[in-house]
Amino acid sequence: MASKETDEGNSKRRRGLGVVTPNACTECRKKRAKCDGQVPCGRCSSQRGVECVYEMPVRQSKEHMRNELESLRNQIRQSDRMMAALASNSQPEQLLSRLRNGETVEGIVEHLENEESKGSDLSTNATIFNRRSDRNAITNALGPAMDIASWTENLNGAHNITGLERQPPGQFTGRVWPSIQSTSYNPSNDIYADDAMVWDPENIPLGNQGLPLVGTWHQTTPGSSPDSATQNQLHSGQNFILGQDTNPDTNSPGTGYAGSWTTVTSDNTFVNHIMALYFCWEYPTFASLSKEHFLEAFRGGSERYCSSLLVNAILAVGCRFSNHPNARTDPRNCITAGDHFFAEALRLLEAETDRHRLTTVQALGLMSIREASCGRTTDSLFFAGQSIRLAIEMGLHTQQDSHNGTIDAQDDPEMAVQAATFWGAFSLDQAWSLTLGRLPQFSRDLQLVAKPKIIEHIESSQWVPYTDDGSPLTLSCIQPSNVRSVYKTFCELSETVHRSLYTLYTPGTTLTSKTLMDRYQEFIEFHSSLPEPLKLGHNFTPTVIFTHMYYHYAMLLLFRPFIKLDIIGSGVLPRDICFQAAEAVSTLVDSYAQLYTLQRTPSFVPYFVLASTMVHGVKVGTSNVGSERLQRGVECLRQMTTAHGFASHALKIIRFILSHWKISKSVDIDFEDLEDEDPGCPPTSASTNQFCPSFVGIQVVNSIGKVAPREDPLFWPFPLQGRPLLDVGPKLKSLGFTVLPEFDDSVKGTDDSTVMEGVKTEAAPAEGSPAEES
Repeated sequence: MASKETDEGNSKRRRGLGVVTPNACTECRKKRAKCDGQVPCGRCSSQRGVECVYEMPVRQSKEHMRNELESLRNQIRQSDRMMAALASNSQPEQLLSRLRNGETVEGIVEHLENEESKGSDLSTNATIFNRRSDRNAITNALGPAMDIASWTENLNGAHNITGLERQPPGQFTGRVWPSIQSTSYNPSNDIYADDAMVWDPENIPLGNQGLPLVGTWHQTTPGSSPDSATQNQLHSGQNFILGQDTNPDTNSPGTGYAGSWTTVTSDNTFVNHIMALYFCWEYPTFASLSKEHFLEAFRGGSERYCSSLLVNAILAVGCRFSNHPNARTDPRNCITAGDHFFAEALRLLEAETDRHRLTTVQALGLMSIREASCGRTTDSLFFAGQSIRLAIEMGLHTQQDSHNGTIDAQDDPEMAVQAATFWGAFSLDQAWSLTLGRLPQFSRDLQLVAKPKIIEHIESSQWVPYTDDGSPLTLSCIQPSNVRSVYKTFCELSETVHRSLYTLYTPGTTLTSKTLMDRYQEFIEFHSSLPEPLKLGHNFTPTVIFTHMYYHYAMLLLFRPFIKLDIIGSGVLPRDICFQAAEAVSTLVDSYAQLYTLQRTPSFVPYFVLASTMVHGVKVGTSNVGSERLQRGVECLRQMTTAHGFASHALKIIRFILSHWKISKSVDIDFEDLEDEDPGCPPTSASTNQFCPSFVGIQVVNSIGKVAPREDPLFWPFPLQGRPLLDVGPKLKSLGFTVLPEFDDSVKGTDDSTVMEGVKTEAAPAEGSPAEES
């Protein structure tokens, strides 16, 4: 009996089986009728006046959704590639003809990529704008910075530098290049708005962090958790930057994710988020790691090119770009961003018994730039010194197997990673040596390793601005990353800086005006030979703008010591070069602020702004012009205080310098919001702060007043930093220098109204100043 019932039940189930339609049309659903899934279905076709419509099923498998998402991304990539090719100047008519003949976009893009692999001229790495309004908005923000290129190019066009036209004494305008339209800051162009991404139930006031101009973001309500749209944009942005699907669900547990590399958090999503921020806004300047090799090892759990120390160091730097409460040890204090990851990195560093590892050299460099941003220059110098010395001890500079001066990562990944590690440590050492006025750690007699090769598919990969709100819903433009070109050019600039440092600071050698001008000509030639992807107007990613800032910063520091001197027989005046370089840095910072906001700047930008603002102060103090630039520099430092601890320290330096030069009353700048009256955090037994502008016990020559007979004419704003080894006094003229008449105290009849007398005596630190750096 039971057997009979079972057979009947099985028979009923068998009759119910058949072709299952995954999605019935709307009409069949209403009638509860079986639908065959065709378009139109058989039932709707047999009825008059009935429209067969299929709605998207609400429930889909994750695998199906991922496949669909990947298909859409591929379509977007192909469309972007097609638009870039059409906008290029290389045979767009051929592409249009193929489209008119009915060829698919997919087929044309495949043809383009095949041609590129053969070296076709159809490839392009230019920025593509989606709308005319986007182009106009970005051009308005970037336009003044683009004009900077003409200054240098026109100067380079003068083959005989000594024949350049001079400004009349006392009537200089601060330009050795042709004048351009004023680029003074216009508050109406400021686009700062609240960054609405707060990943915590509580409404935490996290300061003003605007969104970049280069896209439109989906924003959640302040104080709420990210909604599904924001989650999608976060996931999409991480895929763009980190190179593959970063959804933790798709990765096996313990394989290259948070639990494997850091004990600070087990949140894989958060680790991916912070890592994407680092690679978006800081990398590759001063980067000593190869991104592609690192990410492969990170995901695979391999310690060949990844380590817990390196991961924690990256996260410590990346936290600075986030308002996420978990990025801080104190959610309400932005200065604590990354402290927990940095503490873990320090613990791991101390636990290492042998530090001669690539990942350790890389981590030390990252720890250095993180401490530079925080304003702890003593610690930053220590880590940078350890990084370059370990690189030399490991012989990373001796690998010479290369092709045309470059190393191919595909042919020899180990050698490519070693080269990247060395160049990152080398570039960081040059930046610190330039900033502090000293000889670099690397000898000028050692041969340098070849640079990593430029790989086309890495070059043309799209750069996407990534924030706490993920990637933009819409982009104002499509920018190729040009990451390898940026890195190679940055290394070449570091080589130029390296040579200039040995010119200025080598004991036993005589600095002359000729050797100084030789170095100057090298900088000019470097700028004129920039590759197309690094010329402003072609691309303007953060790292491209940063490279231009660094170039002008180097030019400024090269000539700043000689600001009161004239170069005999030359048309180049050090003072005018400094004013021009300061103007260039300020203009680039203004453009960066409008494009990306100053809360997302690489670690050394506050140092650039401090140097340019001080020179603007010199201009105000000596010619009573340029106060708006000085005010703007102070405002930029204020905006960066939420991201850079050094910016707060720089504000105190500016406050002291303006008072020291007796020009604080002539400019309308309010410093009352600063916590104390510290003139620059004087050094102590625990902190050798080399950015202290006041110091007792040694000669201070940082006034902007006249130079008395036999007094040192060099401008030396920070007494604990180095100064060029230049013979002064009777030998000065024989070396090709002379004191400018307006600064020469022995010259009678100088109009004192054009030179405001600075304080020439030692200035003691204010009482109660803190013992440590900011």
